[in-house]
Amino acid sequence: MTFFKEAKPVWLAGRETEKNCGAGFVCRFSSAEVTEEALVLSIASSGIYRACLNGDFLGHGPARAAHGYFRVDRIGIPVNRLQKDNILTIEVLSFCVNSFYIPDQPGFLQAELRCEEKILRFTDTEGTFQAHLLKERRQRVQRYSFQRPFIEAFRLEEGFDDWKKGLAASGGPLCRQEEKRLLDRRVPWPLFPVRPLSRILARGTFASGRTELPIWKDRALFEIGDTIRGFPIEELEEKVSVILDGCSTLTLTPEERPVCLSDGQPLLNHTFFIADAGRNTTGFIGISLECTQTSQVYITFDEVLLNGDVSYNRMSCVNAISLEVKPGSYVLETIQPYTCRYMKPMVFSGGVTIRDMYIRELKNPDVCRASFSSSDEALNRIYEAGRETFAQNALDVYMDCPSRERAGWLCDSFFTARTEMDLTGNHLVEDNFLENYLLPEHFQHLPQGMVPMCYPSDHTDGVYIANWALWFILELYEYRFRSPDSSLIPALEKRVGGILSFLAPLENEDGLLEDVPGWVFVEWSKANELTDGVNYPSNMLYSAALLAAASLYQKEEYREKGVRIRRLIQEQSYDGRWFCDHAVRVNGKLVRQPDATEVCQYYAFFFRIAQKKEYPALYSCLMDEFGPDRESRGLHPDIWPANAFIGNYLRMELLSQAGRPAQLLREAREYFDYMALKTGTLWENTGDYASCNHGFASHILHCFYRDILGVAGIENHLICLSFHDLPLTECRGTLPTADGPLSVEWIRSDNTIRACVHVPDGFQIQASCTDGLRLELQTETASKKRLQ
Repeated sequence: MTFFKEAKPVWLAGRETEKNCGAGFVCRFSSAEVTEEALVLSIASSGIYRACLNGDFLGHGPARAAHGYFRVDRIGIPVNRLQKDNILTIEVLSFCVNSFYIPDQPGFLQAELRCEEKILRFTDTEGTFQAHLLKERRQRVQRYSFQRPFIEAFRLEEGFDDWKKGLAASGGPLCRQEEKRLLDRRVPWPLFPVRPLSRILARGTFASGRTELPIWKDRALFEIGDTIRGFPIEELEEKVSVILDGCSTLTLTPEERPVCLSDGQPLLNHTFFIADAGRNTTGFIGISLECTQTSQVYITFDEVLLNGDVSYNRMSCVNAISLEVKPGSYVLETIQPYTCRYMKPMVFSGGVTIRDMYIRELKNPDVCRASFSSSDEALNRIYEAGRETFAQNALDVYMDCPSRERAGWLCDSFFTARTEMDLTGNHLVEDNFLENYLLPEHFQHLPQGMVPMCYPSDHTDGVYIANWALWFILELYEYRFRSPDSSLIPALEKRVGGILSFLAPLENEDGLLEDVPGWVFVEWSKANELTDGVNYPSNMLYSAALLAAASLYQKEEYREKGVRIRRLIQEQSYDGRWFCDHAVRVNGKLVRQPDATEVCQYYAFFFRIAQKKEYPALYSCLMDEFGPDRESRGLHPDIWPANAFIGNYLRMELLSQAGRPAQLLREAREYFDYMALKTGTLWENTGDYASCNHGFASHILHCFYRDILGVAGIENHLICLSFHDLPLTECRGTLPTADGPLSVEWIRSDNTIRACVHVPDGFQIQASCTDGLRLELQTETASKKRLQ
């Protein structure tokens, strides 16, 4: 495929590997050059970019790809957006440091404006775009987090954005870069709705410069070097986190009346206010302000409030934007996306009047095709929170969170992939996600055969999670059913074989993995501290991955090993009551330790090491005596509790497999409704001490469609419906498919379920009721209607 006819990759000469370098590219064109056909702007970049037409936002990108590959965005520009004379600008931020978010690669932009077959403007050393150095952006700033590159800090004076108005650019000469390996974007173009922050919750005053307060010793600030690349602390233009650490709130007064920001909200020296977006939101932070004196403003933000206030580093990242503004009026929008519900502008010197604050959202558009509602408002809240969570975390890859990391993590992806099919009817993000793992010849800094725990990303510290590589195999196994004709499945056989070849030498004399190197990750709970020696949850996962690989690639040796490991775990881990987490060497002999965690039991049943008929007492105990209220009931205090990731989600799966949808519904309310109420998104943990917007958490929607709405499965144009005895009077939902939407609506009256199902043409329905319910089913298609 030819993505560009004339455009070449270029960058500011001599700045290709410069850290945190911002460049603007601008061109003019007349509407007289354009026919009735829409314009198409094609863009590829190693950094992140923002495109605007006549000052109006066009888009943000790119979709990420593996090292050495770059995806091309095509932005359609309708002719009704054109003026007589037009100015097109593309701002690019090249980080050139290692991160989990954007791979460390030299800066470049390749862009081309086309009308049908006519190339209107293009990048090259003698091309039709002029370059501009974004001098208003402070370059030598600290990292946002260990996982992400730099924060944004600005030094503004009137006229800083004159280059966007077609006035002289000041970037110097452009240098052509090497030809790039280009890929199709594939994933849908995001939605960018603007969400205003019109509600002010509180106002207050603060003190600054308090040297007696503790300073957060962030590794991404104090440990810059070969492993964590950035600017050393002594080279920074300002130390934003250190400045904010020296602040303390003096007064905090709730706002009693509605406030409209457009009327102008003055902030004097050492004052602030806290504004609310209404729910957790990901996107680009915008602000409109004016001042009559030079002023220093910091905008801090976060997903939740702590004691009614914003904590900029609650999540171990620098949720802050620095603005030094000279007298004048300004409209500014960040080029990097952030996640927050609350914003807190703070004036450290001078004074400003704020006219507007907003978030230009960044989210997957395809979720609009799905719906779910029921007679239970808590379930409806959880659904909307889950849909928001997915939309903000599944744009180009499956991210863990859209805030601290924006990283494409394995294991998280196993769960999020299921939700993508339910909400969008496609697997486009998963296609990109898996393709990124396929493309590199090898993964730098990692041992032979191992794959990165998250990707595209840089792992200069050599850290990896072997468990996550096994989840990769399990996801690929399920992907086969979502995309049975995909060429990725046979193409990834070498990757799968490499993972299993890496692990095979780590098997002990019994055939179990022992002392696995790297980061052994079971879940965010006590289970992560019980991983030395033979970790049985990891071996349960190993057994399941071997069986999945055997099925994928018809490898009998994998199947035999998987079955053998399953038997060994049953013999070694189970103590007669619980599956214990690990065994360690004592005088050279492997000795099972008494520690047992809740999540270990879930691993055992989820990976079919244990089954109900073989372990009936343990099974009944887990079903009846565990769950969100176990601690309040005082049950089994000796068993370490599970956390949201991933134990509580495995529990939901076990309740589904056990045919307990009513219990699943009840526990889902207890596990997730308080999250939906507080942030409008679903969280990484059961508490709000980390990310409150985590992609895998949207998996609860998969449970809702399957276990509450009743869509048990869709395969080969056969829709399996199973309706259950639930404490609901009605439920309805829509799932998109490649052939059209599937809509299900049911109402319960006494012991009868009356269901109406609209299916795409060519689909068959297999429907049943459980628990002695009577079913009255009406089916409709686009071409006919019939009663059953």
